[in-house]
Amino acid sequence: MFKLNSLIAIFAFSIFAVEADTLNFEMKEDISLSGKIATVKTSSKYKSVAGCAALCESKNSCAAFVLNAKAGSCSILKTVTKESAKKGSTSGIKS
Repeated sequence: MFKLNSLIAIFAFSIFAVEADTLNFEMKEDISLSGKIATVKTSSKYKSVAGCAALCESKNSCAAFVLNAKAGSCSILKTVTKESAKKGSTSGIKS
């Protein structure tokens, strides 16, 4: 019984942790944002929404991020000037 409760707790925590990564962002699916780019990362560490959001969260100057799944890139934006429809992109604006 103890193992089952432990597994349930671990599972629940892992689900919450993924949601917590994007908690401070207004998320936009299939939307790409434009603005002043602070940095663009292509390493595998930043090829997920959680990784890209965490990078943005760690930078004071970050206003938003754009994860382009097709290109495998995470762009960190200092400002947001425009948004446009782009299949496969996920954007997050800091709230």
